[in-house]
Amino acid sequence: MINLKNEFIYAGYLTSLGCPAFVLTVAILLNTAIDWPVLAIAYLTPLIVYSYNYYEELEKDAATNPERASHLRKKVGLYPFILGAYTLILALLLVFFANIYMIIFVLILLFCGIFYTILFKDLTKQIPGFKGIYIAAVWALAGAFFFNFHYSLEWDIFSVLMFLFIFLRGIINVTFFDIKDIVSDSSQGLKTLPVIWGKKRTLKFLKALNIFGFLPLLIGVYLRIMPVFALSLVVFYFYDYYYLKKAKAVNSRGLRMVSYTLADAEFILWPIVLILSK
Repeated sequence: MINLKNEFIYAGYLTSLGCPAFVLTVAILLNTAIDWPVLAIAYLTPLIVYSYNYYEELEKDAATNPERASHLRKKVGLYPFILGAYTLILALLLVFFANIYMIIFVLILLFCGIFYTILFKDLTKQIPGFKGIYIAAVWALAGAFFFNFHYSLEWDIFSVLMFLFIFLRGIINVTFFDIKDIVSDSSQGLKTLPVIWGKKRTLKFLKALNIFGFLPLLIGVYLRIMPVFALSLVVFYFYDYYYLKKAKAVNSRGLRMVSYTLADAEFILWPIVLILSK
């Protein structure tokens, strides 16, 4: 059971649930049914990206994420086969269930995710905060527009507001994760917000962003673009406030566990809260 728990947390399975959770959130707010292949594609796309990135940065992770590195080393020889299996399943799903626009969109997401490690990561050495903005933007693109590409829907104000909402909440998540990597990111010359501001100031910034992050929802409800029950997601202000406050008092190991569990689990809870409130 411990191995299963570690596999779920450290191998990207938990984090990857965020993308299908975004797609479900959009479907619930639009009061539209959704097909299971869309959710499967939305899950496998980030799973491939995270699996590849974890594999490529395994040695670097040993210093900042020792629990994850220790677990992943046990199956390092299997990684090429695991990635191959994920890619084959995703390819079959795209061939049988996706249109050409969806296929192109997924390929762009894979490119953005995988090539961040290969090409774009160095930009964080020149552009302060680039990593958080880049990753949150890719999340927001996937979450807000997966639905549009699969069902050939028009891009409207609803999609833009959902993009902004996911983007702002995503910056909180990504920046919070960067706090545990301050030492390694600093040694690599990466100008993440925690490296520039330090842990204390970064947490203050995230607490402020946690308030303003719900503005897209408020605007959507005010303009009657979103249903009123969308405001139930405001409950995650308290959720984020709790783990941001908890992060001040925990040690390095505790901070990593808060990141891998509480922070990563937030997005999975969005559709559950919406269904209950609806």
